[in-house]
Amino acid sequence: MPITIRALALIVSVIATLVPTAALGRGPACPEIHRGETTAQPPAVGQNDTHARPEPVVDNGEFMDMFLKATYTELQQSMAKPPTERKEWAAIYQKATRLAEMQNLLFFRNRDEVKDPRWAAHTAAGRQAAADLASAAVVALRNVQKADFEGVRKKYVALADSCNACHKTFARDAPTIKP
Repeated sequence: MPITIRALALIVSVIATLVPTAALGRGPACPEIHRGETTAQPPAVGQNDTHARPEPVVDNGEFMDMFLKATYTELQQSMAKPPTERKEWAAIYQKATRLAEMQNLLFFRNRDEVKDPRWAAHTAAGRQAAADLASAAVVALRNVQKADFEGVRKKYVALADSCNACHKTFARDAPTIKP
């Protein structure tokens, strides 16, 4: 019986590996690639002057509402009471990390303010505040019994303060972020 299960698992794993590659035009179903023939060629130098780079898809207000506000609200809910279990500390870590990564997306918004050096400074400060909160949550996650919620809460308040400092500088009509 165990041999049958192992054999079945091996067959499934081989099929799972081959099917996606065949569907993408790479693998046994596409023999010309195995013979060294390719159908797609990179553009010649100078032929395509457009360089791939990240670009915003939505304006800054929509970005804040759809991504940062939603994630901050989740973090706010996780920080509403002191966590008692590892999964609650993990939730704080995950949401703070998500916010830190989303802060990176603020570096290349389509706004005149992005050219202002204060934009980069505020964005970096927000990213660091979220990363500091995530780091504090990881320390608590490692030892829930000795977790320092008040210390983590201070990092959370620093994150809210960082958001508000940017809003005060660049978007006076933006909401005040409450911890």
